[in-house]
Amino acid sequence: MKQKSLSVFSFAFTASAVVMILIPALGMADSVMFQANLERTGVYEDLGPEESPELVWKFDAGSAVFSTPLVYDSSVYFVSFEGGVYAVDKEDGSVLWEKNLGGQPSFQITLNEDLLLVGYHFNRGDGGYLIAIDRLSGEELWKFEADDITGMESPAIYNERVYLASSNHLFSLDLSTGEERWRHPISGVSRQLLIYDEVLYFQDDSQTIYSLSLSDGVPHWKYVPPNSKESLFSTPALKDCCVYALTRNLEGRQLVKLNRHNGQEEAIFPINSSSMSSVSLADRIAFFGDDGGGQDTHGYMNAMDVENGELIWRFETDDLVGGAASIAGDTVYFGSYDHYMYAVDRYTGELKWRYETEAGIASSPAVVDGRLYFGSIDGHVYVLE
Repeated sequence: MKQKSLSVFSFAFTASAVVMILIPALGMADSVMFQANLERTGVYEDLGPEESPELVWKFDAGSAVFSTPLVYDSSVYFVSFEGGVYAVDKEDGSVLWEKNLGGQPSFQITLNEDLLLVGYHFNRGDGGYLIAIDRLSGEELWKFEADDITGMESPAIYNERVYLASSNHLFSLDLSTGEERWRHPISGVSRQLLIYDEVLYFQDDSQTIYSLSLSDGVPHWKYVPPNSKESLFSTPALKDCCVYALTRNLEGRQLVKLNRHNGQEEAIFPINSSSMSSVSLADRIAFFGDDGGGQDTHGYMNAMDVENGELIWRFETDDLVGGAASIAGDTVYFGSYDHYMYAVDRYTGELKWRYETEAGIASSPAVVDGRLYFGSIDGHVYVLE
């Protein structure tokens, strides 16, 4: 394991702003969605462990945990691969409530002060649904079932509406009842949805990137990468002028920078290795994991300047880095399939610490009140401080 520094990253730190206007009812000490905010930047306003951390508690979920654990008030929420939904006490990990609804849950969940949203689909071809669960009691509040082949992914909450994707459509639902407001056809499953300035953005697994009106689903623009091939399961990030997304085509892989107003290419930066990671974004730096380009069994976390495409540093691990990075202060946190959670310096890529679990880590960590929350394929949720 070693860090490869490709240049000196010297520009001064400017605190990245999470657009809290998007979630006005939630406090700064909560984490209620994948990648910290609806721009999916992965930037947390809290600080995490800076030095070798200690285990506060770990919870045995019985099967792999790919989701980001969400923290609200005194509780932590997550789902397991085999369908378990859990609410546990933030201080000691004791169970507050648990449910098993059957089927395969969506890889990410979301919540607000009242409810938790979990998507499910079924391998036997029975479709799927989105279920709203009372955050405190675990009781079902409503269920939305679509006439699609596979089930619900990517629930996002904004202004009393729920936005989510299935295999064929993007939906807008009423938050309190689950009633459908509008739908828009898409080419394949989208993972996570981005929302900014009353506009919804997303990338489906055909690599097409969309911009739609939140109010009625009317498209603003659609970007289809030239010569795109195969499926890609990644989530873009959005900041200021642009959407930043990973794509791949016959020539290779790249990070694409799109004008968020019209979908026009601002820049395309080549990437030398394959990536399933989502993009995280702090200031002008994009962070994303990779599989080492297939040349060896190692994987890397990369830091790229989105102004000029310069690779600032590349941190090596002993296996695939598939989960998204989380950024808090001057530290980047991420997991690897080599069983370790890593903390590296945001500007230099130098290792601060690593923590070993019993299997690979695909869960992107949440950073709340000085603690790091993440799941492992070993079936546990870990909390470090």
